[in-house]
Amino acid sequence: MPGGDVHRQVRESADFPAVRGRYRRFVLPATAAFLLWYLAYVVAATGAPGLMAHPAAGALNVAMVAGIAQFATTFLLTWAYARHARLHRDRVALELRWLTQEMTRERGR
Repeated sequence: MPGGDVHRQVRESADFPAVRGRYRRFVLPATAAFLLWYLAYVVAATGAPGLMAHPAAGALNVAMVAGIAQFATTFLLTWAYARHARLHRDRVALELRWLTQEMTRERGR
């Protein structure tokens, strides 16, 4: 399989592990933090209903504020992921993509 050789060479290059490492260094902690935040909300909602029913501001209680914060956190995390990808991974990943395509074309000749 000629494509397998190309991808093996790219995987063994110095750039490929760097891109994967940068991805993992962002995604794993971000995912863990978000899951902990989500689970804290669920545990508080089921285990401390009095706390969640406590008024926060006007007609909003703690549960509603935390629920809205869940949505805000989702959008913030999406923005942070896109920014991190653009600044730390996209350029090298695009170079690897072009290298892979170039090597595949050369093998097809």
